[in-house]
Amino acid sequence: MARVRQARSSRVDRLHRTLDVPQADRLGNVRQLVAAIRDGIDHAATLLELLDVDHRHFLYYRQAAVILGVVEFNARGELCVTSFGQRLLASAEGSPDERLVFADAIAQARALRPFASFFAGEPLDLPTLTRRLEVLTGLSHSTAERRAHTLIKWRRYVQGPTPENSGGLELADPAPQIETLVARHNALVKQQTLQWLMGVDPGDFEKIVAELLRAMGYLDVTQRGGPFDGGVDVVAGRVDAWGHRSELAVQAKRYAAPVGRRYVDELLGAFRRQRYAEALLVTTSEFSAPAVQAAQSEPNLKLVDGPRFVDMLAAHGVLLQVGKFGELKRQK
Repeated sequence: MARVRQARSSRVDRLHRTLDVPQADRLGNVRQLVAAIRDGIDHAATLLELLDVDHRHFLYYRQAAVILGVVEFNARGELCVTSFGQRLLASAEGSPDERLVFADAIAQARALRPFASFFAGEPLDLPTLTRRLEVLTGLSHSTAERRAHTLIKWRRYVQGPTPENSGGLELADPAPQIETLVARHNALVKQQTLQWLMGVDPGDFEKIVAELLRAMGYLDVTQRGGPFDGGVDVVAGRVDAWGHRSELAVQAKRYAAPVGRRYVDELLGAFRRQRYAEALLVTTSEFSAPAVQAAQSEPNLKLVDGPRFVDMLAAHGVLLQVGKFGELKRQK
């Protein structure tokens, strides 16, 4: 009996390794990821912002793109767009042609073969599909249910909207495609801007931060960066509507790697010792999970990652500006 259970467990394990349904509900995000890879957008924080996901769900979407065969890893371990991915990007977003590409990708995906009948129209509700996933993979009920949701949403997307016979004039809505185009353009601009900022002198980066603060209305902005800055690179003040003045402490990190917790602790120390009212930690990259957790202990400390910093520059006309369609462009 034990051998039977062991054999069954071994078969489930082998199937689990080949059957892969990532928790990546939006096929539109898969397309966005493929387009970003084609355009060379690889800045971590920029990609997360473009897809509007956290790091864990980004990995799910990357996994989905690989499973569907629209991207693959090359010999150097870099993601590149496949011929299937090129075919996807050649189709209009949200069009029947795009849905056909996704349908073909799903049909050819080895990891999705056990669900071929479902995508062909087999009427399975969420509980039934969840139970099937549990049996096939050994996943817990809650995890299987989330993956079942993914399969249902993929099929719904591939099938397309239900036609409405209203008898009126039917026109395509270009807004979603325009918004997607602007989002990808802005992601690329942000990456290029952050790459440029990585090449400037650290002191010049602090000057740009100081210039932004002046544009935001801060007063007496002073650059203090250096080996003995005590964790504060720029200080500034502002006066509220009641005439009360408060001081802001800023630490600027021109980093490519995620900023770790020790810099948050360093700024918090200066913030509390010198009794600043507010503190900002600005970086060209992103923040580690421990850094984010440490910052949550102080509501007056704000973390500004690379993409958000570029947004602030554009919003206040420093280096960049916002165009009529929401696109980011160089300041004239």
